[in-house]
Amino acid sequence: MACLENVSTNDLRDALDDTDDVRSTKRLMVAIAYKQGVTQTDLADWYGLSRKTIYNWLQRFEEDSIRNAASDKDRPGRPPKLDPEERTEVRQLLKKSPENAGYDAGKWSSSLVQRLLEDRFDVKYSRTSAYRLLTGDK
Repeated sequence: MACLENVSTNDLRDALDDTDDVRSTKRLMVAIAYKQGVTQTDLADWYGLSRKTIYNWLQRFEEDSIRNAASDKDRPGRPPKLDPEERTEVRQLLKKSPENAGYDAGKWSSSLVQRLLEDRFDVKYSRTSAYRLLTGDK
């Protein structure tokens, strides 16, 4: 497959000089190496990626501007289970003793937070996600 015929190595290098993002850097380095004759199979081996990933990256450079092809696209992700007001309410509840929320416990645990979320908000959270709420991690 002949990729990147209309993409100049100098333009790729200029974009590489202008980026400080790790993922963009890797994609640009792959494209530059490919332009210099390194095969997709070798690039996949060098970077520990699948050959399909290398192919997809090179296709992005064919179909989009260099800057857009090098960067990640926005991914909306899963919608939150709790709306902002509910999250605020959970944070307020977790600042107080579980007894204030009607539980017979001296302190919050991940499993107790899971129970709170199911009892009050009818949502199921994994233990890890409940722990994140408990510790304030995003």
